Amino acid sequence: MKIVIDIDENIFVRLFDNGVEDYAIVNDDLFAIAKAIRNGTPLPKNHGRLIDADELMKWSRYESRVIVSNMPTIIEAERGETE
Repeated sequence: MKIVIDIDENIFVRLFDNGVEDYAIVNDDLFAIAKAIRNGTPLPKNHGRLIDADELMKWSRYESRVIVSNMPTIIEAERGETE
């Protein structure tokens, strides 16, 4: 199973990028990681490439825009459409 999770950047740094070999993960971090996994978005089996549909629509012809606009959203955009 593949999922997309939203995890606090500080927790990620403590887990993978802190440069300290004997760092112990604290229970609060474990709880936050478990919660992020539980709240993750499962990706459909055999999904295709995941792309930025908004970026594609900037360059696409009208027909492609209609097709892309009618596709189901798996993961909501992180930013507004006007940004």
